[in-house]
Amino acid sequence: MDEIDIISKFSFDQTVSNLREAIKNRKLTEFAVFDHRLNAEKIGLNMNNCTVFVFGNPTVGTYLMQEIPAIGLDLPSKILVYEVNANTHIRFRSFQDIFEGEKSKEAVRKLNSATEAIARESAGINP
Repeated sequence: MDEIDIISKFSFDQTVSNLREAIKNRKLTEFAVFDHRLNAEKIGLNMNNCTVFVFGNPTVGTYLMQEIPAIGLDLPSKILVYEVNANTHIRFRSFQDIFEGEKSKEAVRKLNSATEAIARESAGINP
């Protein structure tokens, strides 16, 4: 998997809001959100804003896991939004096309395309 990091044109809060809206607009399922900064605060530690969104489309994921069940370790899709030196970053992984089945190959293309489009839209960066 390749990791892609984009610097957002927006604040952390606006980027997170944009991301949530982009996921919703595509009718994807938001499975979980992990606010690492909040979790650190709960144990008395400080850290910059850092939130992971876990989302996806069960149909796409199913095609991939039917062919290679171990891909379930990396699904559903995840996008990390974090702050470093007053910059908001969006980071995600692009899946390699290691699949043989036509449905799986198409699922990987859709997955990578959708994840990148969501990240770029959330950051205010045109493809």
